[in-house]
Amino acid sequence: MTIEVSISSVLGELDSDELLALARLDMDQNRMDQALIKLKHILNTDKGNSDALSMGGKVYAQLGLFDKAKNCFKQYLEINPDSIIDQFQYGMVHFDNGDKDTALSIWNELLAKQPTHPPSLFYKGLLLAQTNQTADARATLSILLQSAPADNLYFGRAKELLQAMDKGVAIEASGDGGSGAESKSLPKDAYKVIN
Repeated sequence: MTIEVSISSVLGELDSDELLALARLDMDQNRMDQALIKLKHILNTDKGNSDALSMGGKVYAQLGLFDKAKNCFKQYLEINPDSIIDQFQYGMVHFDNGDKDTALSIWNELLAKQPTHPPSLFYKGLLLAQTNQTADARATLSILLQSAPADNLYFGRAKELLQAMDKGVAIEASGDGGSGAESKSLPKDAYKVIN
């Protein structure tokens, strides 16, 4: 005798909290395909589930599906407009998708509320460096170096970026947020960073 069970019937046995916990576990273990299945099920049955929208944005971003990530983050931020982390990541999906003007606008809005947010300062500085706005990039990175503790991930990244700029290394746009020859030492996945 063969037992056939559909994925949706199995997922239907779990409530949203259980599915979110399993999706979070999948994300922690880098099983984005498994996380996506669970999150899509939640969003199909509970469209306004803000936790699923936030996690969905992160999963879609890590899969490179930036339009879907933008949609999730936008919906999440309509429900939770004060979420600094998700606002930063909303800017990241625009940055990674090549829409630098929108990314800069989102980060400027975030920095107006929290002027010393390290990831936003770093990526704003990186974006400004990539667009040859060197003086503004240096000023932005200087705020980061003056406000973040030395053990903060972005403190070290800011110093590395400034050193690359001092050496005249071209700061090129890349999908992973890196910079040309220095990309090995710069953050590759801002969607996992929560500080």
